[in-house]
Amino acid sequence: MGSSCAANSGLALLLSGEEDGTNDLHRPHIISLFDESRSMLVESLLEHIFNLPRKSLIPSKRPVDVDFVRMIVRNNQQDQQNCQRVAAEAVQLDKNSICGELKGGRHPLKVEGVGIFSSARATACVERGKWMYEVVLETAGVQQLGWATLACPFTDQRGVGDADDSYAFDGRRVRKWNKEARAYGMPWVVGDVIGCCIDLEEREISFYRNGVSLGIAFHGVRCGGAKAIGYYPAISLSQGERCELNFGGRPFKYPVDGFLPLQAPPAQRSAVAHLVECLSRVFELQRLNSSSGFVCFERLREMKMFPLLEELFYPISRGICEELFSVIGEEDVDMEYLVQGFLVPFLLEQLSPRPPHNSTALNRAIDLFLEHPRSRVLLCCLILVLSQSCRTAPLVLLDCPFSGSYPYLALACRLLQREELIHLWCSLPDFELSLEGFLSRKCPSKQDLQQLIPSDVQSSLTLTTATLSQAVDKIEELQRELCQMVMKLGQSPGSVFRTFVQNFVAKVRAAEPKMAWPGASSSSALVSLYMVILHFLSEGPNQEEMYDKAEVNRGFLHHGGIRCFPAWLLFKDDPYRATIPRLGGSFFHLKKAHPVTVEASEDITWEEGCLDVEETKVSHAGAEKPCCCCCSGSNGELMKTLSPGGYPVVTEHQQSPGCGDIGERSSADCSAGALNDEIVEKPQGHDQATAIPGYRPLQRLDSLPSTSHSSLGVLKEDELLDVLLLLFHLDVSSSFKQAFYYKSHYASLSGMLDEVDKQMREKPFGEHHRALREARNVYREELVDCIRQCAWYRASLYSWWKQRGTYALCVWVAELLAVLSHDDLHFAYIPEFYLETLVDCVLSLCRSDPPFASPEILIKQGLSSFVTVVAGHFDDPRIQSMDLKDLLLQSIAYLVRHRDYVAAFERNKIAVERMPRALLMSFNHRSWILIASVLNHLCGGSGFSLSKHEDSSSPLFQGLLQEACLDDEQLLPSFLNHLFNTLCMMITEFSILIRDSQDSYQLVDPQQRKCSIIFDLSCGLARILEFFTLVVPQAFLLGPDMNLRRLTELIVFVFSHLISTPDADFRSFRRHGQPAEKTSRAMMLGPLVGIIVNLVDAGDNSIQNGKNDLARIFASMDCPAVHLGLEHLLGYSWAGDNPSPLRLAALERFVGRVKSMERSNGGEDGDSRECCYICCAAEADAVFEPCRHQSCFGCITRHLLNGKRCFFCNATVMDVLRLDSP
Repeated sequence: MGSSCAANSGLALLLSGEEDGTNDLHRPHIISLFDESRSMLVESLLEHIFNLPRKSLIPSKRPVDVDFVRMIVRNNQQDQQNCQRVAAEAVQLDKNSICGELKGGRHPLKVEGVGIFSSARATACVERGKWMYEVVLETAGVQQLGWATLACPFTDQRGVGDADDSYAFDGRRVRKWNKEARAYGMPWVVGDVIGCCIDLEEREISFYRNGVSLGIAFHGVRCGGAKAIGYYPAISLSQGERCELNFGGRPFKYPVDGFLPLQAPPAQRSAVAHLVECLSRVFELQRLNSSSGFVCFERLREMKMFPLLEELFYPISRGICEELFSVIGEEDVDMEYLVQGFLVPFLLEQLSPRPPHNSTALNRAIDLFLEHPRSRVLLCCLILVLSQSCRTAPLVLLDCPFSGSYPYLALACRLLQREELIHLWCSLPDFELSLEGFLSRKCPSKQDLQQLIPSDVQSSLTLTTATLSQAVDKIEELQRELCQMVMKLGQSPGSVFRTFVQNFVAKVRAAEPKMAWPGASSSSALVSLYMVILHFLSEGPNQEEMYDKAEVNRGFLHHGGIRCFPAWLLFKDDPYRATIPRLGGSFFHLKKAHPVTVEASEDITWEEGCLDVEETKVSHAGAEKPCCCCCSGSNGELMKTLSPGGYPVVTEHQQSPGCGDIGERSSADCSAGALNDEIVEKPQGHDQATAIPGYRPLQRLDSLPSTSHSSLGVLKEDELLDVLLLLFHLDVSSSFKQAFYYKSHYASLSGMLDEVDKQMREKPFGEHHRALREARNVYREELVDCIRQCAWYRASLYSWWKQRGTYALCVWVAELLAVLSHDDLHFAYIPEFYLETLVDCVLSLCRSDPPFASPEILIKQGLSSFVTVVAGHFDDPRIQSMDLKDLLLQSIAYLVRHRDYVAAFERNKIAVERMPRALLMSFNHRSWILIASVLNHLCGGSGFSLSKHEDSSSPLFQGLLQEACLDDEQLLPSFLNHLFNTLCMMITEFSILIRDSQDSYQLVDPQQRKCSIIFDLSCGLARILEFFTLVVPQAFLLGPDMNLRRLTELIVFVFSHLISTPDADFRSFRRHGQPAEKTSRAMMLGPLVGIIVNLVDAGDNSIQNGKNDLARIFASMDCPAVHLGLEHLLGYSWAGDNPSPLRLAALERFVGRVKSMERSNGGEDGDSRECCYICCAAEADAVFEPCRHQSCFGCITRHLLNGKRCFFCNATVMDVLRLDSP
């Protein structure tokens, strides 16, 4: 059909004037012959398709075939081709102009800064007119983009914009550069398209971000006189920065009216545009013919043209395609321009915009293309163009949920469903780069969120967040579909995907040291890959399609019963894993000290829930399931715990939260099956050493050596689990941390706005009121930004299945680490990122918005093993990394803020047995802040006045801390020594900052923040000291008086720095909106009173025979700060702190006793013995051996806690002798 259509069907012919007797070869016209039944139908059809004049046809008997259609096209475009200008030479970067080192690779316009600061100019020069080029940002760090003359010198310190006649914009620092920097524009993000425009007629330079003008950056650009000055496109990149330049070799994504590209478009542009337009009309008519009830082309339907189109569709469309490939030619130079400019819009038009996509028209178009031998090159270019488009496509609210990269992904998925095309794609050199592009998603900046998310109407905010969430879900669905197709490729299923993941991870890890700030590189592809694998392991793949198995099992992470982990993943020595640090040190060190062969490694197996007590055991296979698989219906316990987290609408007055959850949640049922083959169980082969006492015996079943560690083997779930943990560690965790930052900052700003409003009502006039009003405006703007950021992270990170999968991942990894900790060899080889990812994942769940589950259920139903891991290993000597130990401490410090989590620690055997003593032993110069936070929360509620940590206090751990101090005589003195030193250091730093501060109303002052933090830390340390004087007073009142003397000196030291500070200076570090109690002297004076009263009560009641007397030591200190401080404590107003009247009375009696002792000591004669040169308060009653330098015994003992050398001559101290000893 098609090539043999008869003339009496209504045929058209393009003639050259012979019918009317003329010889005009340059005036083509259409003639036609038609029968009585279908007059003028074919003529009208061709006139519409090829955009020809009506009734310009002359009768002819020639059939409509491919050659005939090509003749029509050629004659119709003859005049256009004659007037086409020849394309100029391609514009590139001038290699001779490069200063530093720029890496281009196969794509010369995709450049990366390898040197510290590298610069280059392009080969094009402009002297007059209006010109532009575009830069696509692949990183968002320091880049200076603009224009420069040949006279502009480039060095490793100076680039574009750092000299005369060079102009640049830097969106990282939000500055424009011309010898000096000035504020300009807005911050850029990865995926932004920056348009650099120069108007030499008006002598202006301007920049555009994603098509939006940033304003005119430079006026009066020097153009020269008789001799014009030529300007070149120029860029300067910091190390690790990447961008892609477009001088016109591809259509601009955001062209600016009036500005021309530096590189002329291809000569075939107009011809290709016309042919694609004709082909589009053919498909449009075909689509209308197949859609019933469509009346857009009512006139054509009345003419009964559609039945005729079915006969002529093939010859017309085939003829157009043949001519299209002929016009494109054999050269590939301009292929990308033509594909991006014309072919992609045409194919997107053939794909129905909303799912389920009707691919009929698209498949017909692809079939047409594949008939031509040159189509493979064109389709390969098409796939690469679609991948590049995913990187820069922004989300548009009106187009959601099918916005952003969705249309390009949908088209790519439909194309790659053809086996021929996906194998063709896989063979491309840029296969991995293009797959990374498909996984990329342009994340919105602060300015983008202002356009996407309103904040003035509550319903609009909720609806917008839900719409964005749907848009992200749609994109992720297509990314999973694409990756699932890739997983089927290779000699064995998953081998191609494994290679891509390995190379991608290696690329990300290699770029890590170059990225000096968070967000400088694109993490969207990494996050997307993480989400793809998480969905695969949690919700399960379509395994019937992937592995052609009849039985389908879902959710590897949710499988119950026996669990298995291949030990070869720990011991494998390959370029991708060997450089990853392990818990026991570097892999190469472990390999030498404890060599293990991969072939001899055995799988680690255990039973799910083996760490739990039998009565509270939680497992997927048991009756009590973890909360990731609890019923989420109306009668489920989990749903009762979910709270409707939300964000308030910010208006001119303070509002309250009220935004509900986004969407409905549903939990998939868990299956007990597994994707891998059945685990072969064998008797236990050898015993395992117990690393941490208190574990129940674990079931360890040895299996056959794993065969999946071959790089050619089938990709297994345990390998994906290993990759998943590494991806989270590399960059996914930073996204969750950013989400938590905005959530916590939002809560802080809400409280500060409330406090500012309160202060404004109290002081409605004056300079202070104006400063508060300015502060309120700043806080309100920050609050609105936090609302938008939180809404975006809620939409992109916190969907139900993601939280469900993250929870199951945490349970799986926590049990694995607890099991491996029984074997020192396996534990040493565990990659550090296993433990880091576990901690970060659990914290992300605890901080999630909306909440995944209540704190009680979160730990109780499956995560009790996590408490075992953090409580048992934060001081584990087998872990070499101190940063990793700090991370475990950080997780404990966060969890103990909440009573439900504290209860989980109280129920955990390992935490009860090990944590109290380990906390005191680990209190040192490095970890004291985190341990102080833990102790403050556990020991709250026992102070002189109310504590902010009373809700999370634990009487159980308070008793355990007391027992630990009493059982170990060396533990408490060492801890107190570090505590005294740290508190003195903090008070000194605080007093220095106070003296430097001034009474000002500066809105955001880092000095204020630092001062406030140091004061809060000092108060916390004083609270800890108060607690230990309460539970272990004998450490101060019995034995040597060194601890009591140091305590007394510390109190006097605080008196001298805290009480003598004027009120105005003390208020200077209080920020606008910060509650007054956070900067109140009572925060520090309260613990001091508690310390004194605790020791007084203990001396009066339980330690009658104590040789150390606090009042006597106070009385012996001839210091004015003692009298001022004690009097200040008596006269201080404690009304708001609700102290006990009995304790205030005890303080009053103590002060009276100190005064009495001072009067009685006034008449005593001094001893003839020399005074101590260190403290100048006690007698020099001890001597160093062998250097014989003298000092008081208290100063010497205190000094020897921190060093073993004489503080006079630095000689090594062998012994200390008391001068009054016999």
